[in-house]
Amino acid sequence: MKIRRLALLIPLAFQVSCSSNSRSYKPKPLDPNTQYDNVYLIMGQSNASGISYYSYLENSQPEIYNKYVGNGNEKVFMCYNTDDRIQTNYVNVRFGFGNNVQFFGPEIGIAEVLGKQEETSYIIKATYSGTCLQTQYVSAEGKKIEFYPRFIKFIKQQLKKLEEKGKNPRVRGVFWMQGESDTFLDESFKYREAEQYFFEYLRHDLNKWIYDHFNFVDAYIFTRGICWVNPEIINGCKQRFCDENEHCYCIKTNGEDETAIKLYLKCETDENMDGEVDLAHYDSQSELLLGLTAGQLLLR
Repeated sequence: MKIRRLALLIPLAFQVSCSSNSRSYKPKPLDPNTQYDNVYLIMGQSNASGISYYSYLENSQPEIYNKYVGNGNEKVFMCYNTDDRIQTNYVNVRFGFGNNVQFFGPEIGIAEVLGKQEETSYIIKATYSGTCLQTQYVSAEGKKIEFYPRFIKFIKQQLKKLEEKGKNPRVRGVFWMQGESDTFLDESFKYREAEQYFFEYLRHDLNKWIYDHFNFVDAYIFTRGICWVNPEIINGCKQRFCDENEHCYCIKTNGEDETAIKLYLKCETDENMDGEVDLAHYDSQSELLLGLTAGQLLLR
């Protein structure tokens, strides 16, 4: 009986060991004599893809509008795999890299922040609207699903492309704007566990390109209105995750307290070109502010 019991435990121990190895993480120290090419990731669902009309910035943010409607940011380059729109060559960040050519995502605000640095920066965006963390990226039990393998493959390909050009990519962190779809799950309260696995898998799978540390910037989902089911559950999970992990930062987006920003949906402003109420997506000024805030945290 003792031999049989030991035999049964061996596969279990092997599984635990494998699971641990798949999440191992040891960033390399920075070499003061090496020039790194900093890379920043954007991942998530629709407000990460970008469903905000850039045309509304022409009057409210003319300087930003004129800069990004033309050649774009000359110090920040970007590629993307967004809602099946794929750009594999690195090009200047500009408008039109959202869900369609009329839209923009947080990359504009992030690029504004990065463009003030001395060095050239790179952004890789891998997003898909309407996706759910627990059923389409990583489950609360740690299972990698559909979009995680798909996007990690794309990100690695784009990092290797920089290496082929003689660059020395350093992945500084990721901005994660997601969680709305998970509110509809009966087990939405397990978001915290799924996000922990997601975070650890990212660090492990990109460990080759991580030096010093890896920043994970998260953002609350929208709570005002009736679009989502108990969004406070998801936001609570996000906050606990960031509180319990080093180099993880959470953006409060609903004006919760003095540390928060306050974002608005299209239906709360006059920014609604087709006349339909949009209870899910940020207006142009809010999307810009979201990116600016994320950019500052990614640089920590």
